[in-house]
Amino acid sequence: MNASDRQAQFNELLTECSRTFLATPAGEVQRLAYLRARQSGQQNYATVAQLDAQGIDITNAVLLKLLPHSDTELHRAQGAWIHNAGFITGELRRWYEASGMTQAGAWPTIARALWQLIQHCVANPADLADACRDFAAEPATKGFQTSMVTPILNALQPDHFLLFNRKSRTTLNYFTSADVSHTMLDYPVANAALQRFIAEQATLQQLAQALEMRPGDLFDLFSHWLVSIRRFAFRPPAYWRLTLDDDPTLWDEWQDGGYVALGWDEMGDVGEIGQSEFQTRRDSLLDQYPTWRKRDLNQLWRFAHQLHEGDQVLVTGTQNVVLGHGTVAGPYYFVAEGGLGHRRPIEWDDLTPRQAALPDSRGLLKLKTTTFTAAIQAPIIEPPAQPEPAAPLNAETTYPARKTKAPVTKESGNGYATRATTQPIYTLADCAAATGLDEATLAAWVGAIERKGQAILYGPPGTGKTFVAHHLARHLISGGDGFSQLIQFHPAYSYEEFIQGLRPQPAANGLTFTLQPGRFLTFCQEAAGRMDTCVLIIDEINRANLPQVLGELLYLLEYREAQIKLAGSDTPFSIPANVRILGTMNSADRSIALVDNALRRRFAFLRLMPNLNIVRQYHARLGTAYRLEPLLTLIQEINNAIGDPNFALGISYFLHEELAAQLPSIWQVEIEPYLEEFFFDQPDQIAPWRWPAVKARLGF
Repeated sequence: MNASDRQAQFNELLTECSRTFLATPAGEVQRLAYLRARQSGQQNYATVAQLDAQGIDITNAVLLKLLPHSDTELHRAQGAWIHNAGFITGELRRWYEASGMTQAGAWPTIARALWQLIQHCVANPADLADACRDFAAEPATKGFQTSMVTPILNALQPDHFLLFNRKSRTTLNYFTSADVSHTMLDYPVANAALQRFIAEQATLQQLAQALEMRPGDLFDLFSHWLVSIRRFAFRPPAYWRLTLDDDPTLWDEWQDGGYVALGWDEMGDVGEIGQSEFQTRRDSLLDQYPTWRKRDLNQLWRFAHQLHEGDQVLVTGTQNVVLGHGTVAGPYYFVAEGGLGHRRPIEWDDLTPRQAALPDSRGLLKLKTTTFTAAIQAPIIEPPAQPEPAAPLNAETTYPARKTKAPVTKESGNGYATRATTQPIYTLADCAAATGLDEATLAAWVGAIERKGQAILYGPPGTGKTFVAHHLARHLISGGDGFSQLIQFHPAYSYEEFIQGLRPQPAANGLTFTLQPGRFLTFCQEAAGRMDTCVLIIDEINRANLPQVLGELLYLLEYREAQIKLAGSDTPFSIPANVRILGTMNSADRSIALVDNALRRRFAFLRLMPNLNIVRQYHARLGTAYRLEPLLTLIQEINNAIGDPNFALGISYFLHEELAAQLPSIWQVEIEPYLEEFFFDQPDQIAPWRWPAVKARLGF
């Protein structure tokens, strides 16, 4: 693609961003956030300057007040500087120390270097290159790159310094064919390149003026939309598997530090060497360590030089347990004497343990897209059953309200399933990008969930109700120490299984029956020990006899602060304040009509209908070559013929990467039987929708 084609593409995408995002309520909130962040940043700078003039230690003030933090309860409680491009998503010191980039005693040195850099740039903007060179020369500042430092420079001198982060860097490099990096040493070149590019964009300048925004802010917001919402395919991501079969506590360290790692530290830092130098080092070590193998060491070259930002990494443990997966968020770095010192930063996308069907492997392996997708959608591994029931809930039990997250702890036992992990940040923008729903809708739904405490997602089959529930749960527990679980109701599900009941236990003379907590009580007992939101997803909630299964819960769902004695027990029980419940309900079987009004008013009902734009966005993001519009027109015709939105044909049938190859089978063994069931008394109705009649329309 030549320069003129890239320019035309930029203008088209900017127009699309303006129409679909900037003009929405969510876009307006983001636009105004730049001004608020700039004003608060300037106030913070004045505060730090005053402290410094008085000879007061400014370490904490610099780290909290001048570095960009995401908008979380923890950061607000700390009084941190909240920025819409907030790079810091957790507790800064623990994160950097766990990653190996920073030692605990280095923070005063780091803060002083940051303060000197900022002062130098504010006083003499033309000295940016010298200031960045002095800052990078301090060994302790190795992990502090443009995403961390440029927000405060931009807040103080927006005419001279532009925001520069992973999203804006990726966008600039793509549209200008540049190759600027994330380092502060490269920022002067990157800043000048971005200044030139923005100055040349007439459409951007005009739109910024119409929106009363700075052009640099608009470019940053456009980059956010392009990367996180539009999911533009700059370069198709590669998919990798990394097997972790050493000490399970290493997985805790990877999560805390936001990185993945490989060993063979004897190779030293391989980030800046060429392949011939790598091979020389490798062969020398193979002579020293006869049990080492060349193919194992070659993984280190791929790890350092062939993983790219945006690639997806699946981390697996023993017996094909998927521990989690995430996105490569930065370049390779080396931590000497850290053990497994070859590292790549990762933004964790999901830390739910799953049982996958994968071939045995060790180390780093490239995966097919389909293999990766199947692994991250594999069945969830439930925490192991406890040998003794948890302590009974009683009148003295207290339930913490939603607060700042508690420290991460390491418990004995299963290293991945029982640890109270700080959940990765998962914003509404992330949720919108994953589900295809707009942020305004999701924000309204989250507000309803928080207001009621529980909600039901309902709609016809194939609209992604369970999928959306999982992503809403990820957002609700984001950044805290909470967790989510899923259970599925069915006609045989009982009160005893869900709340509590008598269960047989082995005894010396046979069996004895003891009162045991059900799934909901067990969930609440664990949630009571957490500080932040915990979400229970009840899939197919309408399949059970709800009044029978829920029992006293009908009262407690409406009166969240109340306590009540459960059947068969004198122990008072109340739902912890941090518990949220999400149910899913299929509207095609008239389930909602069968739910009595007493139950209906206790839940917010969130309607999910087939949205063909989600199919378009999915295939646009993957870059599939299949011509969608004839198919989408046909789906709309079928749903018009069905004439009842509760029975509409859903979209999940068509969210397949290899849709062109799979569609004949999908149509004949999934869609036709569904239509036969709906039109069972009108067989002539489905004749136009059978595969022989439609395949020509769909290009087969």
